[in-house]
Amino acid sequence: MKIHLIWAQDENGGIGKDGNLPWHISEDLQNFKKLTLNSTILMGRHTWESLPIKPLPKRKNIVLTSQHFEDVECFSSVEECVEKLDAQGTSILFVIGGSKVYRNFIHRADELHITLVDKNTEGIDTYFPVTMQKIKEEFKKISGIDLCADATYSHWVRK
Repeated sequence: MKIHLIWAQDENGGIGKDGNLPWHISEDLQNFKKLTLNSTILMGRHTWESLPIKPLPKRKNIVLTSQHFEDVECFSSVEECVEKLDAQGTSILFVIGGSKVYRNFIHRADELHITLVDKNTEGIDTYFPVTMQKIKEEFKKISGIDLCADATYSHWVRK
């Protein structure tokens, strides 16, 4: 199973504010949808609770949590999650947040999908757990596009 991490961050690695995304960029949301549609997505409890629509449609939604939620498969450990999804024949797992889940999966990641947001983002309280410098040491950028004036998407693979 290939593990892909996907997120949007500001230049300081900020990814969240008060339990939500600190920006609304429709081009980034469209790109997220295009990449993750018909795939398996994994998130933590806080990300699950922040979703405006649960589960995200046309995707297999998985939550990493010790709690139980209706309408979604839950796992209490990273090892259990990886083992069972691999056994089910999952080919690609998209990890979509939050920070704790990213921290648990970054060392397992095969590919990264990063949107760099160029916006004034005061009040950020959640950060991606690894710096871009560290990412550049372990991953190679293979493509990138401007989604709009405020957002640039890049695709990275492990070296």
